[in-house]
Amino acid sequence: MKAFFLTLVSIVLVAVIGTGAYFFLSSDGGSSADSKQQEQSVAEQAAEAEEQEVVEIEPAEERKEAGASQFTELSGDTKDFLSTLTYENYDTSVAYQNEELAKQIISDQHAYLNDLTGWGHINSVDIDYLAQSEEWKQLKEDVERLRTEGFADSEAVNDMWNAEAFMRIATDSADVNSLRYVHRIFHDLDAEINGADVDKIWDATRAFGAEAETQELYEYIKG
Repeated sequence: MKAFFLTLVSIVLVAVIGTGAYFFLSSDGGSSADSKQQEQSVAEQAAEAEEQEVVEIEPAEERKEAGASQFTELSGDTKDFLSTLTYENYDTSVAYQNEELAKQIISDQHAYLNDLTGWGHINSVDIDYLAQSEEWKQLKEDVERLRTEGFADSEAVNDMWNAEAFMRIATDSADVNSLRYVHRIFHDLDAEINGADVDKIWDATRAFGAEAETQELYEYIKG
């Protein structure tokens, strides 16, 4: 009888312990599953939030900046010049009144603009000083001479109108991009006209460049 009682007690203890272990393991497993589900939910919410954020941000290449003609620092004369800037339609890329003069000016001013804007110098240009410098005044005179004495009726004349526009914008508003465009115009003309050794053609001239690039310059000027 005693042995039977001990056996019965043992069976009850095993049943109790087993049942407790089962509920413990079930509870723990449920907690793990809930935890994983919560982690997954948090991850999904984060992914959705990130996706929404990306959608809301407009891609950089699609953002439009105001044209240079909208710069508030521009003088009245410059605004008038930019608002009336138009191009003549020419069938010829380059024609000369004085070929030697044109080629020499292009070469000399390309060298000057290389020193002014190349090798990182453009980031430290003092616009106030630049506007008063003899070199810049000479460039302004040479742009006009190229338009009226050096080049004959051709797209190169339109390039000189662009050069003047960018020079006006640069000195009025300290716009670094306009300085770059002036340089690129002379850079490309020197390469094409004089055969100057350059690493890259910017397609920044109406005489020799691609339509997309020259249209970009026009849109930058006009806004």
